[in-house]
Amino acid sequence: MKKILTVLSAVIFGTAVASAQVLSSQQMKNTAWIGFGAPIDGSATFYGFTDTFQARFDRGNFTIEGMLNWSFLANYDNEGDVDNFVFGTSNGNPLSLKYGTRGSSSYHAGDNTAPTNYNNQVNVSNTIQDSYYVNFIWHPKKNFDIGVGTKLNWQVGPAPRYGNWLWESDAHVRQGGFSTSYDDRSGSAFQTSSEATGSYKFNVDKPGHADVVGFIPYANKYAKRALGVRYNYNSKDLKFQVGAAIPNGFNTDDPAVNLGIQVAPVNWLSIAATLEGAFEEKANFYSGATIGAKNFILDLYIAADSLFSDADDDEAYGLGAAINFIIPNTKINLRPEIGFNFFENSHYDFAWYTGAELSFAINNKTGFNLWGSWAQGSKDDRWTDKDWNGGHILNLRPELTYDFSKNTTFAVYADFEQRTAFDGENRKCWSSGVFMTYIF
Repeated sequence: MKKILTVLSAVIFGTAVASAQVLSSQQMKNTAWIGFGAPIDGSATFYGFTDTFQARFDRGNFTIEGMLNWSFLANYDNEGDVDNFVFGTSNGNPLSLKYGTRGSSSYHAGDNTAPTNYNNQVNVSNTIQDSYYVNFIWHPKKNFDIGVGTKLNWQVGPAPRYGNWLWESDAHVRQGGFSTSYDDRSGSAFQTSSEATGSYKFNVDKPGHADVVGFIPYANKYAKRALGVRYNYNSKDLKFQVGAAIPNGFNTDDPAVNLGIQVAPVNWLSIAATLEGAFEEKANFYSGATIGAKNFILDLYIAADSLFSDADDDEAYGLGAAINFIIPNTKINLRPEIGFNFFENSHYDFAWYTGAELSFAINNKTGFNLWGSWAQGSKDDRWTDKDWNGGHILNLRPELTYDFSKNTTFAVYADFEQRTAFDGENRKCWSSGVFMTYIF
């Protein structure tokens, strides 16, 4: 019982961990997935197979780590039907397959020339993951790191939870499922392997760019695909981290530098702040705090996008909170959370989401996890001649885990989502499958 509760607690409290996606210690880890589902309007079908292999090696003053994601996945046509299967390295996963593929349509939701029954798969690009990562980190002195890599994942502060591996509940949180043009995989918009100059700049999603809009790019990871330097001190009485990174895509005509700091002066309080894209008008700011310990932890954050822009209506702001606690006289972990996004453009109303995660141990080998959320998108008040609103999303994801051995864990999950777009069109999609994780 104690073992499984420890694992479940680590999942729930994992948002404050600086390396939520990369491995936190030397090991080799492999997670395989096989599953099926219905992409939007399609019939239930076999999705295929993915395998994600991670490895980290610590040798002297150096850390070398990497990941490769490969797959044999179904390819869907624009109607949501299986067209063929594709083998190779992949950035697809169960979450993205749930939406199908974009196909050849160039229409976006809300385009003046687009029909209201636009491509159902408009959100698929928001759910893909890395196909690989490689990091090299040098530790010249104690507590001091110099790193270069495609996913350094240096993070300060709690919440919002976004971008974890596809088999973790955090991958399905996504601020309640809101769309976003921001790509947390590498710290750039849209691309992971070859960013063009300036592509690390960020854009605020606007009502009509996707079926439900509201997410903004919070900057609590200051080093992603980057060259970074940090000092990270950790003792019983004090925790302190300060770092800076040059993001991929940096150029001398329009330089951008990311900065991060976190201080925990006592064991019940941690305060953090980051500035992503310092020295440019599209900079993003984040600040967060964690208060509490053991059975009760409160996470708070406030953030801003396009902070120093000269434009009058391109900024967005967000704030939110989450509470992690163990229900008294039980072994049940519960995490309710809520978030709000506001826009400087007076034509856009605010977007918000709320959700909760429940975890408990059934016995010493089996655990249960349930995530549910509701999100309401932003509305453009210029839609007065159309019966449109901001749209909404309902998401449910139950999961059952089983520790087969000290090295092998199985997880069976189901994921259901109902999306009602800003134009009133309703879509439902679901997926289910089995994950097997083996730690060498």
